[in-house]
Amino acid sequence: MYKDLQKRYVKEIKTNQEQSEAIKNLTIKIHELEHNLREQRQRIEQLECKKVSWKTSAVSGKRSRTPEGEVTSRRDVSKKKESCCSKYLELLLKEIKKLKKENEKLSTERRALKNELAGLDKDFFDEIEDLKHAVQESVKLNNQYEKCLKQISVMYGLPFTAHL
Repeated sequence: MYKDLQKRYVKEIKTNQEQSEAIKNLTIKIHELEHNLREQRQRIEQLECKKVSWKTSAVSGKRSRTPEGEVTSRRDVSKKKESCCSKYLELLLKEIKKLKKENEKLSTERRALKNELAGLDKDFFDEIEDLKHAVQESVKLNNQYEKCLKQISVMYGLPFTAHL
């Protein structure tokens, strides 16, 4: 019984530590993704500023050639870049939401485990130590009884088989 309780306690502590580590890693990942999101937003702002300058140059009729030889306006290029950036931002936002949900789930589970462990106070462990000591004393006493029984069996010529 003591070993089972001790195993359960160790298992719950290990689970708690793993979840704490997972929460820490998820929090770091969220911060990294948020940082990437801020960088991408700044990049979009820069691209929008360039877009404004391209619009003014597009009004004057400036066009460029692609490597394939097609004639495109800068407006077309900026639309492609903008759609690519917005798709990337959407993916980042989805990933951040997913990680926040997972973080919240792990935090809730961690709190529940912490509350469960809070019920295991010092008195509980003192009682387990008392039980452990009582079991050890019982084993010693049983060994003494077995020796005594062997001696009596030998004295009266009875066969003795020890049962474990």
